Amino acid sequence: MTQLTTITIGSRRLEIHRFSGQVTSAEKWSTTEVSGGGGGGVISNGSGYVSNNPVKSKTTNHAQLLVLAPDGEERSLKLENVELAIRPGHWVSLIYAIRSGKQNGPYVAIFNHNTASLDFIPDGADKACIPFGSSLIGGSAFLVGFFGGLIAVIAGHYVLALLLAAPCVAYFVWLGRRRRAFRDQVGALTDELKMRDGAPRVTMAAVK
Repeated sequence: MTQLTTITIGSRRLEIHRFSGQVTSAEKWSTTEVSGGGGGGVISNGSGYVSNNPVKSKTTNHAQLLVLAPDGEERSLKLENVELAIRPGHWVSLIYAIRSGKQNGPYVAIFNHNTASLDFIPDGADKACIPFGSSLIGGSAFLVGFFGGLIAVIAGHYVLALLLAAPCVAYFVWLGRRRRAFRDQVGALTDELKMRDGAPRVTMAAVK
């Protein structure tokens, strides 16, 4: 574990660390959840109703990496719905963020030294830079803005609808700016990562 720098997102200070090593295993697979199907209804004397429950499916892409550091320490990283161009033998840096005063933090990005690509982990990045309380506030603002605004529009109160929607819009603008600030500051570390941990020359025989 090596600390790269400390960044500030709003009032939140985050220590950015990295764990560098060689990918010894890179597995990918998908799972699909299916729900719905069937239907129901009542028909009597030529009248009634029939309802359909359409089949819905959700596919989740999974990935698992095993990374071995030069000192023999090995770490496993499981991801969902993150596209990675990584194979065994690549040299990577797992980047994670720890709030000041805390001991642990989520993985937020992966830097591939062989391809010079930086891939962010959306769920981890959000956990690092977005306070949990703000998510509750944002969810509440969305519900009030959407349903309250819809009712106001139906009732013809367009100005009220705009006023109800304003907090929701403001939250998503704030959220977007915070995410961009985090990605920009972490992305600026790629040159330092290249200098500190250049990809060594590795043959496939070395990882078999």
